[in-house]
Amino acid sequence: MSSIKAKNLTSLTLTFILLTSILFPVVSASGGAEHPVGSGPKEWWIEYPAQHSNAGSAVDHPSWALDLLEEKAVLVFIHKNNCPSCAVQEPDIKKVLEELGDETAYRDLLIDNGDQKAWEGINIYDPNGGVMTYVPVTIFLTLVSGPSGEAEVAWHSVTGYSGERQIRSYLNDAIALYEENSAKWDR
Repeated sequence: MSSIKAKNLTSLTLTFILLTSILFPVVSASGGAEHPVGSGPKEWWIEYPAQHSNAGSAVDHPSWALDLLEEKAVLVFIHKNNCPSCAVQEPDIKKVLEELGDETAYRDLLIDNGDQKAWEGINIYDPNGGVMTYVPVTIFLTLVSGPSGEAEVAWHSVTGYSGERQIRSYLNDAIALYEENSAKWDR
């Protein structure tokens, strides 16, 4: 009878471990970040990602973005008037910023008025390399640990509507990674 109880206990323990690993995944190698550093569509990028027309190339981050990054993790929202996807993305961003705005440098860039930063942001941070430029473009910038232990700029961006959950996920990552690595950044 004790061997049956032991088997049941082992089976129950394995089921518990499996369920918790599915429901609460182990944090990635990027500290407490949900999304790892890499080249895939859901990762933090140091170079242009795999789906980009300049895949594997270095990113020439604009000085205005790096200036923002000196203080906090960065969220940039590039949009235009009369854009349906922009109209639903903007309230989701504002809702997330109500909670995380103190830990975030936020820039709202309207492309309709010819804002040079908005066009520069789209040209640099469109995740697909400007193959088809869509707005909104939501951009996250943070710092990650580089191969020699120094901090490097990492980014992630999405075009179109992504929703509150995804915005919150990447912004939480950006803040945690920034806090972990900002002291090691020598711009």
